[in-house]
Amino acid sequence: MKISARKVAPDVYALNFDDTEVVLEGKEIKMLLLEVMQTLAPGGSTKKEDTRSKDFMRRIKNANDVGIQKLLLVADHEDLLVLLKNGELDEMLQDKFFSNMSDKNRKMFEEDLVYQFKDGIPAQRAKQAIKRLIETAKDLEVEGSLTYENVMSR
Repeated sequence: MKISARKVAPDVYALNFDDTEVVLEGKEIKMLLLEVMQTLAPGGSTKKEDTRSKDFMRRIKNANDVGIQKLLLVADHEDLLVLLKNGELDEMLQDKFFSNMSDKNRKMFEEDLVYQFKDGIPAQRAKQAIKRLIETAKDLEVEGSLTYENVMSR
């Protein structure tokens, strides 16, 4: 594949991938470069992302049950599996989610956790899943169905 980049105007750049051209502004190029660097870097995450992820894990344990139930309905199953796998040693997190599932749904999640992540979760997959869950949770917060209590205490 032939890849090239050129400046086409002040703070506007054209990226060519064979016959496909994409025009981006300077800030978009910087975001793309950051994403590429994070993807290529061992571990693939930044301190800011680690903080966001830990913050989310702490907050979600303090979410209201109705909000958790709504999150279980609207979030991607795979993303929820990543969250539960990342927090498999956190009894409070596990209890928060499993107590808001039907027995059938809980059984399905438990089986998927065993078989899907035998070898762990690739860092990039975990990062993207948590990022999507954070966005979904924000949408539910705005909607008013997801609220938090005692966020600093857990």
